[in-house]
Amino acid sequence: MIEKQPVANLTGKVKEFALLFIPILLVSFSSCLFLLVEKVLLAQLSIEEMEAAVSVAYICQIFQIVCISLAMMAQVSVAGWFGAENWKTIGPGIWQFIWFSFLSMFLTVPLGLAYGNYYLAQTSIQEIAHPYFYFLSSINFIYPLGTALSCFYLGRGKTRLVLIASVGSQILKIALAIPLILGWGSWVPSFGLLGGAISTLLAQGTYCVVLFGAFCSSENRRNFSSNLWKFQPRLFWECIQPGILRATNRILNVTCWASIAQLMAAKGGDYLVILSIGGALSLFLPFLGDAICQAQTIIVSQIIGARKFNLLGKAFFSGILLAAVFVVLTSILLVGFSTFTFEYLFTNVAMDPGVIHRVFLGVWVSFAFYTFGYVGISYILAFKDMNFSLLMGAFNWINGYLLMYIALEKIEISADKFWLVHSLMHGSTTLLYFLRTKVLCSRAAATLRLPSGLPSYENSR
Repeated sequence: MIEKQPVANLTGKVKEFALLFIPILLVSFSSCLFLLVEKVLLAQLSIEEMEAAVSVAYICQIFQIVCISLAMMAQVSVAGWFGAENWKTIGPGIWQFIWFSFLSMFLTVPLGLAYGNYYLAQTSIQEIAHPYFYFLSSINFIYPLGTALSCFYLGRGKTRLVLIASVGSQILKIALAIPLILGWGSWVPSFGLLGGAISTLLAQGTYCVVLFGAFCSSENRRNFSSNLWKFQPRLFWECIQPGILRATNRILNVTCWASIAQLMAAKGGDYLVILSIGGALSLFLPFLGDAICQAQTIIVSQIIGARKFNLLGKAFFSGILLAAVFVVLTSILLVGFSTFTFEYLFTNVAMDPGVIHRVFLGVWVSFAFYTFGYVGISYILAFKDMNFSLLMGAFNWINGYLLMYIALEKIEISADKFWLVHSLMHGSTTLLYFLRTKVLCSRAAATLRLPSGLPSYENSR
């Protein structure tokens, strides 16, 4: 018999959110940690290697994040099916996302190569970046594949296997990256950038194999019909369609950011260095927002599936509270001890302490707004409000690229102020997501004739 999740006992309180959030946080942290470690290792070889890795990461993220965000809709689907006790649809549904992962290569490879070659042609690091870029582009499918398989467990609130597999794969990735990037005496030559790509393939491939093996177990075949692997066009469209507009949102967001990064990279000098240093941190820090988004989306999706709309307000404040705690904690290293953190991570880079403080302050403010924004984004995803998601993707070209173009090309701000100005984009975006969340919760409450969508904090405790 299937183990039933106590959906009926959902409360939306901080404790319930934390029990799901902490394992997902560890998974997300372990995944993002390598992005920082890789850049720090490459900085030990040369600043050009690190700059190339950061620039390629911005290019590849356009296609990785788009595919991952679409595959992440499996989490919403699984949570909804599980909350509605429609368990036999879960296995076939996950298979549709697996098929999507492989089919995505028909688009990501040609488009990725075309855009990447154009992007790198504008920079001074194109020669050393190209092999690394080609390798990562060829293995893009493993990212949505791993995401889809993890959603089978996370959507049901089952975090143990995903946590163990994710942490294990990241340990393997770092253990392989150190000798492959830096070399190991006469035993292993230094592969530099390619060393990081090879370790990524081996570790992420292992992660997918472990989760897929468990997905195909006899228990999951019996309870969730995970043996029904055939491509089903109608179910495929039902699963993928809500994520198309979200994927379009992500395309708009990441191309917007890549275009902003290109403005900085084209200036070279201090602009490229500060972009790379802040970029190394900003590729790592989103692990918190990602964990909040996943945990909140699961809880809100289950609440919607169970039609307990009166709990939406409590869940919102639980997410905000935990986000605030972690944002304050990160300020200790990024703001309070910015020089120490910089010197520890980037030993081969010399920079004035005042510049370091302004750069790290800007990165932290951007990170804070970005993290709070994910609380609102989780509601947009759970309600499948993809039209608004698409609108926000387009809006980011106004409050993002246009803002930074004026700042960099017209006002000509100094490089050390880049991240502070960039934080205005995340602040305005977060405000709009919060306002939309209030509207969605109010509409849901009205269906049950409740007085309001987001109660005051005092009433929500």
